[in-house]
Amino acid sequence: MGRHKKWRALAKKMRRKRIRRALAQRRDELLQKEQEEREKSPRYQAWLTEQNVLEEFRLEEESRLQMERHRQWERDEELAQQQWKEREERLARAKEEKARQELKIREEWELEQRRQKEAEEEENQKEAEKLKKQEELMRQIDDFIKHGGELPPSVNISTETHPDKPVCPFFSKTGACRFGDRCSRNHPRPGISRVLLIPNFYSHFGIDQSMIDEYDTDLMLEYDDTETYQHFREFYEDVLPEFELYGRVVQFKVCCNCEPHLRGNVYIEYASERDAVAAFQKFQGRWYGGRQLNVEFTCVSSWKSALCGLFFKSRCPKGRSCNFLHVFRNPGNAFVDADHGRGYSWRHRQRNPRSRSRSRSKSYSRSPCRRSHRSKDSKSHWRWSESPEPPPHSMNGDSKQKSHHSSARRSREKIHSQERKGKRDEERTRSRSSRTLNSHRKERKRKTSWSHSRSK
Repeated sequence: MGRHKKWRALAKKMRRKRIRRALAQRRDELLQKEQEEREKSPRYQAWLTEQNVLEEFRLEEESRLQMERHRQWERDEELAQQQWKEREERLARAKEEKARQELKIREEWELEQRRQKEAEEEENQKEAEKLKKQEELMRQIDDFIKHGGELPPSVNISTETHPDKPVCPFFSKTGACRFGDRCSRNHPRPGISRVLLIPNFYSHFGIDQSMIDEYDTDLMLEYDDTETYQHFREFYEDVLPEFELYGRVVQFKVCCNCEPHLRGNVYIEYASERDAVAAFQKFQGRWYGGRQLNVEFTCVSSWKSALCGLFFKSRCPKGRSCNFLHVFRNPGNAFVDADHGRGYSWRHRQRNPRSRSRSRSKSYSRSPCRRSHRSKDSKSHWRWSESPEPPPHSMNGDSKQKSHHSSARRSREKIHSQERKGKRDEERTRSRSSRTLNSHRKERKRKTSWSHSRSK
């Protein structure tokens, strides 16, 4: 039973296969017959001919386009080759131009280096010649200071600001002008003279703040004229002996003007130009009180015309704006004869020729050792220094004594400041009470006038 089923299934399968094969053969025969009939029809033959023509046209068109593309590629390639050659030529020209520029720059640099070297050699030669001339000039000046004789003509050369303009009257009298070198008139400055001018040498709070006291009226209550003059005396005793070390001083004036071009100016007149040159050489660039000195040669034809004659009488009409010299009165009326043009007097008691010769010999006999010894004994000689830095002090008895003096000076200054503060408070209280009393009087007067008007 089972084998029969298998056989029947296989038989059916073979039968279906034969049927499909027969159907396929019949279909192929029909298709072949239709193809033969189609090929024999004139319409199909016309269509086939048309298709062949189109195929030939397509092939010809493709070949033509291919040839055109090939020609375009050749043209592009030729253009690219030409552009590449032009670019290479431009690069070559740029390289050549760059090489020429570099060569030109190198040549210019070498030429400039040679010029700089020649200029440096010439400058060094000029500096050497200038240094040699300066050394020779300094040797002549030192020889003039030590042995006298003729002054080198290259030193004594006067300068003028405006040679074609009239001389400034204030500068010719006082050696200083409110407008400085900007003045429209001529300022003649001598190369060498017997008078030395140190602008703004003397400084004090009472003078520096005198022009701004109108804005702060209580600022100057701490300082009065006696304290300012006492400070000037200390300055006088400290500075004048230093100037006398280098020659005979015949005039010494310190300005107390409030104008900036005269404030604190110090004038020193020597008996000879030789002494003035020696002092100029020593004091130019020296330090005093933390400031460097700038010494100038000036000409004061007459001290009588330079000084304000009404200042000591307190009747100067210009006041703080005066352009003539308002000076401190020297202690002991020193150099008073030179103020009035009656000849030169040298500090104190110089009318006796014997005392004059003795004093002059003392002045010229001072040596650096004596100077250093005097500087140790002086109270205020610490203001002098060769540089802005304070000199180092060794821890010995001298330094202890100086520290003791400085502490004592600080304590005295503290006591004076407290006294000034007390005086200022008392002055303020007195002014306040006077203002209160005046206000009460005005109030009583106003009430009295109002009551009288009501009664009427």
